[in-house]
Amino acid sequence: MRGGVALVLLGLGGAATEAAAQSDQAAEPPARPVYRTLHFEEDWSVLANPEALPSHDFFDPIKYIRLDDRGFAWLSLGGQARGRGEVWGGFNFGGKPGSGDPDDEFGLFRLMTSADLHVAWARAFLELKSALATDVDLPGGSTTQQVDRLAIQNGFLEFAPPLPGGSDRRLVVRFGRQELLFGAQRLVSPSDWTNTRRTFDGATVSLELWRWRVTGLWMRPVQVRQKDWNVHVDASAFYGIYATGKIPGTDLGLDLYWLGNERGRRTFGGTSGDEERQTFGGRTWGPIGATGIDFELEGAAQTGNLGPGSISAGMVSTELGWWLTDWRFAPRFHLNGDWASGDHRPGGVSGTFDPLFPFGHRYFGEIDVQGRSNVVAVSSGVELRPLPGTTAAISVYHFWRAERGDALYNAAEQVLRAGSRGRSRDVGTELDLVVGWQFDPHTLLEAGYAHYFPAEFITESGRDQSINFGYVSVQYTF
Repeated sequence: MRGGVALVLLGLGGAATEAAAQSDQAAEPPARPVYRTLHFEEDWSVLANPEALPSHDFFDPIKYIRLDDRGFAWLSLGGQARGRGEVWGGFNFGGKPGSGDPDDEFGLFRLMTSADLHVAWARAFLELKSALATDVDLPGGSTTQQVDRLAIQNGFLEFAPPLPGGSDRRLVVRFGRQELLFGAQRLVSPSDWTNTRRTFDGATVSLELWRWRVTGLWMRPVQVRQKDWNVHVDASAFYGIYATGKIPGTDLGLDLYWLGNERGRRTFGGTSGDEERQTFGGRTWGPIGATGIDFELEGAAQTGNLGPGSISAGMVSTELGWWLTDWRFAPRFHLNGDWASGDHRPGGVSGTFDPLFPFGHRYFGEIDVQGRSNVVAVSSGVELRPLPGTTAAISVYHFWRAERGDALYNAAEQVLRAGSRGRSRDVGTELDLVVGWQFDPHTLLEAGYAHYFPAEFITESGRDQSINFGYVSVQYTF
């Protein structure tokens, strides 16, 4: 029944760009496109008239290849190569006895290449991916988050017929394999840090109208198979509506969403069975007057059923930022607070919040010990800009379990320590240092170091080595 409702809503669904901003842009010189996290969101049609752009690039000839005299059909080619070296000490607090060496160093490599064919208002997009790793000797060896030898990451047909009423209205329909990214990526993300990234099979319908973008979706998550072609999970469904726009009369952004997720046999929060979970939430963000302070607030509630029991869970995430642009190095200070519910005990009502398909690495530290389930977290830090194109950030996090009876879940939604193995809520503290340098529009260099100080729950529940993690990454996009 819910699937039928979602399909009806797909016909009403949509995506957004502000009408006022579009009319302003019409009077301005065309801007050079920027590379995006979702590569298919890049629009290189401005290169139909390259002389109108303020600058030129070596790759311009392959970003817009005219296939007829009128520009009715054109092709864009692109790609990205990334290499990251990682060094670990005390992985997973030393792991389980006999599970493997918690100290290791290895390399991760990813190559993505794409072809984007446009014919009038129809489009075909294909992106291939190869994700490889050197020998990984950590407990468990290489994982599906690290290795996927060859896969179709995106492969879809898109139709964007012109709509009456002006350029501020746009309808986009996509069928096929496609990545998803919504809002601040707390719940839906391609998870770019992960070497293999995340993708889905299905359909999306998006409508841009009245300064709002509304997107309807009916998808199945794609399962990574390291040595074979990836396939979607048949006993699953991910559907819903995501709307984003501006609060009228303000500079504040607003997201509103309903997301349904159905999975076959699952164990989560100590309860097992088939799952049907509904997530209702919203997010707002923006500046606080002329104070130089900005904020973000997101909250979500979950209902549904897991096995014989019901679901009642929720989360809240907040951030305050203060960017002193007139100071040397333009520091931005931030203070964050997060809560995601846990389960009192197995059976009955399942209280563990499920972060769905998140960018887990983005919010709880570089080491990924903690995910958005059964957590209370506070963090603070500062980001500096010492040179053009560079950033240097230091952040400190502290984590507690929201419920003593529930587990510690990592960023991959895996149980790192069972809740029954300790009574303390106090999990630990993490210190992160990250430096980035956007050398040119194509080249991004990044390095980071993180140290995790385990607290009482880790000591109670097993090995309690401190964790050290360092990495160096080079990424080239064209």
